[in-house]
Amino acid sequence: MSVKDGNNARLIVTFFVKSRPSNTSSNATPQGQDSFRSQSMACGPNFSQLLAPRVAPASLTLDNYHTLAPGIFQSVYSISTPFPKPEKLRHHTSITAFEALHVLEIIFDLIPSPPPDRLRPVRLAVFDMDSTLINEEVIDELARSIGITSAVSAITARAMNGEIEFEQSLRERLRLLKGVKADVWEDLKKSVTIAAGAKELVTYLRGRGVITVVVSGGFAPMALWLKDQLGLDHAFANHLIVFPSNAAYPYPHLSGDLSPEYPIVTPEYKRQVLESMAQEHSIPLSETLVVGDGSNDLLMLGAAGLGIAWRAKERVQKEAPQRLNGTTLSDLIYVLDGWEGRSS
Repeated sequence: MSVKDGNNARLIVTFFVKSRPSNTSSNATPQGQDSFRSQSMACGPNFSQLLAPRVAPASLTLDNYHTLAPGIFQSVYSISTPFPKPEKLRHHTSITAFEALHVLEIIFDLIPSPPPDRLRPVRLAVFDMDSTLINEEVIDELARSIGITSAVSAITARAMNGEIEFEQSLRERLRLLKGVKADVWEDLKKSVTIAAGAKELVTYLRGRGVITVVVSGGFAPMALWLKDQLGLDHAFANHLIVFPSNAAYPYPHLSGDLSPEYPIVTPEYKRQVLESMAQEHSIPLSETLVVGDGSNDLLMLGAAGLGIAWRAKERVQKEAPQRLNGTTLSDLIYVLDGWEGRSS
């Protein structure tokens, strides 16, 4: 995301203490409050002194600093141009050292033209499914149903860490699933769990009129089910070929291959969904949010106005524009829900 010289931009810096309560509306212990006060002091004007050299030659003015919830703080800066990309700030060694010292994580977000309502401009939100909106990896759950968990999980882990190409890993895993009953999805729907805070986050986004999408390297029956569960607008996922009963398998079953009638959901396709949906609805990419956890999400994370790796794999943590490791997706509302005029 770039900002032209002369624009009145805001840099929003949100600090998440790693030991914050999982329910941010709950009261912290006295010891926790003391810890948060200490970290809050470090994250205010003191952090500004650390940040200023990182954005030079741009000028930086701290407009507001406040506590959003126990262990969650936010600084609002006016900033001139030229300006480094937020992801470069996040990866700077001085910033990562500050995070380690104070046991917290920081999300940097640049707002080129702040709107009057002071809400983070977002009109399209695209989510990964497995280990993001749901807690499980569906293909691993499928493998468990036929007793080949170890073999499939090993391939999944290599793919999510970027050790093998996603399409190759998908086809290798699918071959191992040949013969699984075609109605296996009904059992999976009973065992799969929606991630904490997912419903709250989607409800918040839909309340703002944001178009919500799940795009998954998993499978269409589960993605469509999740779409209905969360009230998402669109779902994109892989389609499997189902064979009828035969001598080897006397019941409708998975073929072990993908349907050629639908595109394979590769990292490139995920980014394409983001870009095509934005274009279709005349939404600039700067007003998009992407949340995912795997290496196959990196392309769409990088293309988004705000790309956040959520509880991501190690490689993704290192390469994603922004990252957050929390216990509830509703934490992301604090990044989106405006900044000025709050009480500390």
